[in-house]
Amino acid sequence: MSEHAAFIVEGMSCEHCVKAIKEAVSRLNGVYEVLVDLEAKRVVVEYDAERLDQGTIRGTIEDAGYKVK
Repeated sequence: MSEHAAFIVEGMSCEHCVKAIKEAVSRLNGVYEVLVDLEAKRVVVEYDAERLDQGTIRGTIEDAGYKVK
């Protein structure tokens, strides 16, 4: 079952940040798509809710060095 989750992420300031978050989250089993809006500080993830939960996605972004609101 495909779901979307949106996160406001503090600490993103450049394209390197965008790439780091996309790569980290994309590696999770069950992620279909990761969209990062640098200006809005927003990350939207489409994922399989049967294999993954929002807490895991949030933790992965935080482990990459960013703060999720």
